[in-house]
Amino acid sequence: MLMMIIVVFFFFFLSFFLSFFLYFSFNCSFSLIFYFFIFLLLLVLTILLLSAFGCGPVFL
Repeated sequence: MLMMIIVVFFFFFLSFFLSFFLYFSFNCSFSLIFYFFIFLLLLVLTILLLSAFGCGPVFL
């Protein structure tokens, strides 16, 4: 149970910092929209990955 929480927070902060890095590496006008798109995409991929192991909200 504790390991599952650690994995969830690890993937959440990993997707957050990766999207934050992408936000600062692009100085265009669409960067904020792109930042939220990448963050939501990585968050959905994290949920699907956890669901594949049986500990996510979506059961595949």
